[in-house]
Amino acid sequence: MNESKITYRRRKSGITIRNSILDEYLLVQSEAAKAMNSKTQKDLFIKDNLGMIAKAITQFAFRNGPVEDMHAHPNNQLSENDMKTLNKFMVNRMAYIFQLIIEERWIEFDFLIRNTDRWYGHGWDDAEPDDGGTRKLIELMLKK
Repeated sequence: MNESKITYRRRKSGITIRNSILDEYLLVQSEAAKAMNSKTQKDLFIKDNLGMIAKAITQFAFRNGPVEDMHAHPNNQLSENDMKTLNKFMVNRMAYIFQLIIEERWIEFDFLIRNTDRWYGHGWDDAEPDDGGTRKLIELMLKK
């Protein structure tokens, strides 16, 4: 059966990628999704991936935001050296956090989280999860 017939039947039956396959796997709603999620966790959270994880999270949470706008601003508010310093700092800190998670060093992780919140973050706005468009990208990839 070709893709257009599959797409037609899926739409006719009210089955969309968004409410079926995507939700099933990304929200871990089935046994198959739970197995895949568990395997992915085991494959991803190993020491060999520490640098990759730290860089990816830094790119996602730090570079793809206001700091990049500041760097690209015509007045060049942040120089190349500033960006290198900030990137190195962020990647190293992210590597440490994920090292604690990978090695399951929960006492040290708890100390880091609770003390940071106690001394620094308590007056900040509440966190609002933001996928940065990741889910949309996954949807687009699945449609192709």
